[in-house]
Amino acid sequence: MLRSSLGKMLLLLILLFSGAIHLAYADTAFVNRPDVQEYIQWMVKKYNFDKPQLTSLLNQVKIRPQVIRSINKPLEKEPWRLYQMLFVNEWRITHGVEFWNKYEAVLNQAEKVFGVPASIIVATIGVETRYGQRTGDYRVIDSLSNLAFSNSPRAGFFRKELTEFFLLTREDHLDPLKVMGSYAGAIGQPQFMPSSYRYYAVNFSGSGKTDLMNNEVDVIGSIANYYRKHGWGTNEPVAVQAIVMGDRYNYLTRYGHPNQSYNFSDLSKYGVIPKIPVQHDELRVKIIQLNNRYSTEYWLGFRNFDVIKRYNQSDLYAMAVYQLSYYIKTLRNKNQGSN
Repeated sequence: MLRSSLGKMLLLLILLFSGAIHLAYADTAFVNRPDVQEYIQWMVKKYNFDKPQLTSLLNQVKIRPQVIRSINKPLEKEPWRLYQMLFVNEWRITHGVEFWNKYEAVLNQAEKVFGVPASIIVATIGVETRYGQRTGDYRVIDSLSNLAFSNSPRAGFFRKELTEFFLLTREDHLDPLKVMGSYAGAIGQPQFMPSSYRYYAVNFSGSGKTDLMNNEVDVIGSIANYYRKHGWGTNEPVAVQAIVMGDRYNYLTRYGHPNQSYNFSDLSKYGVIPKIPVQHDELRVKIIQLNNRYSTEYWLGFRNFDVIKRYNQSDLYAMAVYQLSYYIKTLRNKNQGSN
């Protein structure tokens, strides 16, 4: 009996050891791939990286199959009602009010400097990381490397982001092996991709170093700057729900371009009218369809809706940010009115 138990333990140890060797080999083999070697050579020539150092970093990349699985099954493919329940809920609304109250002075300053409403800034942080609570538990170097050298149609995009990541860590003196983020390689409380971090992050705190991981003041200023740089229209609306009457709308869905913009008089001819009066009816809008399992919601998105989509190209994402911002602002105003 004892000999049998020892034999089983020995077999288990051998299997575990061989498994560890296999995993180590798989990870080490990554850097020896021809496409990875070609990338290293390009980085050395283009950006003057140290070849042994960059090789050493990529030699420590861990193979993460779950990264590929996650990128192929984004939440944005789910029905709108499910997506809405996940991101526009009581917890995010109440904690959004708390976050706003805590950083009221900073948010007021960001509004003044960048012209972006505090509610939109707060809602973006709420949707992205639950106000900084979930910033990602993947090493960014692993996420980006796995995606950059995969068969994904977006591999080219992630390879560019991997390059931006190495440039960012070199410029900001960060350890590439310690920066954590999402499965897609997004960093910090605002979940900026490395290119956005480099080009749009600002040291709003005046500390001398931009920190999107731990400094909420920099986070607030950077999100506001991001939206402003992408064309945010100060005091312009984001979206308004629409009513579709009759069957003339089918002509637009059949012959219109998905990203085509319209003025309100054009839409009324096809039975599409805003559910509530609109102050800025001189602005052009795009038709947004939010599909549920058995029904469809229709909205009209203004320019600022498209600006939010520069963060994430999904209509579901932009609508979640907009609706969360609306409910946060409504609850905060209600609380202040009752005091």
